[in-house]
Amino acid sequence: MIKIDLYKNARGQIGSYRVCGHAGDGPAGQSIVCAWVSAVTQMTLIGLEEELHCPLRYQTEEDEGLLEVSLKGEPDEKTQVLTGSMEMVLQQLQEQYPEYVQLNEHRR
Repeated sequence: MIKIDLYKNARGQIGSYRVCGHAGDGPAGQSIVCAWVSAVTQMTLIGLEEELHCPLRYQTEEDEGLLEVSLKGEPDEKTQVLTGSMEMVLQQLQEQYPEYVQLNEHRR
C-alpha cells in the first residue's frame, strides 16, 4: 500500500507531503500505480524546486518508496497550483485503486 500524507495550513494550502510504500500491484519496477504516484509527486517536487525556485527540503529512500517534501516558507498561489494539481491526481488514483493508495490530509 502506498500511503500519502498531505500537510495543509489553516487556509488549506499544502506546505509538505510524504509518500511511503509500494502498491504491490505488480513486480518491482512494473507497478503502474507506483509509476503514477512517483511521476506526479516527483513532478511536483521538480516544479517547486526548478521552476518556482522554492526553498524546500526533501528526502528520498528508494527501497522504502519514500519521498518527503517540505516548503521552507509558507505556501502561496504558485505553489498551490502545483501541489493542488498533485492532490487532484492522487485523489483520482485513490478512487481507482483504493486497495493500493491511501491519501490522508492533515491540518496544522
